[in-house]
Amino acid sequence: MKSSKKRKKVSEKILKTLKVPINKHLPLTENEEEVSLRTKEEIIDRIISLAIVAAKAMEAPPEKIEEFIERYKANELFTEEEQKLLKKKHLTQNELIQYSWKLECIWLLLWSVNLVSDIDVPADTCNAEYVFETVFLHSKQELLDKSSLKPTSDILDSLDFIYRAHWAVREAQINHLEVPSSLDEGVVYERHYTLNWLVNYMDQEWEEISTDT
Repeated sequence: MKSSKKRKKVSEKILKTLKVPINKHLPLTENEEEVSLRTKEEIIDRIISLAIVAAKAMEAPPEKIEEFIERYKANELFTEEEQKLLKKKHLTQNELIQYSWKLECIWLLLWSVNLVSDIDVPADTCNAEYVFETVFLHSKQELLDKSSLKPTSDILDSLDFIYRAHWAVREAQINHLEVPSSLDEGVVYERHYTLNWLVNYMDQEWEEISTDT
């Protein structure tokens, strides 16, 4: 079992290779025995609800959104904020951007249940078409059958790395410096948010997630 100290060391080595600034004083992330991951069904439910919301943000026709909701019996899966969004006829520009970014959350979640084989360094946005095909070409049962939860250790490796990468992004933003070219600030944020949800960080639910650095 990998210790938090070992995980930190590996993350910092990767960041150094990517020419990303490192804060040696950032605390350790959780050990495996301290973490209780979301269940596979919780993750698949979140993938489905986010995919429907993202489809609306990508301006899918209203009848298509209704079809998805009906097909996945998804009414109970949405957060209150998502329910409000889905009831709107027209989204603001800010909402279109905010919820389109949820594709990055879905990509991370698909990886967490082995429906995406690998997640690259967070330098580029994901393949939106692949995300929608992976979700909407399968029933919920098929997604459950095809998926398997990644080991806690793998998820904590990604969390430790993104936590330290997010510090570098925020440090650049605060000091009006250029964000390292190997990091996309939006991708880093969405991955950190999603990973904190996955590990039940501070027992926060989806709309409450904090991304402390």
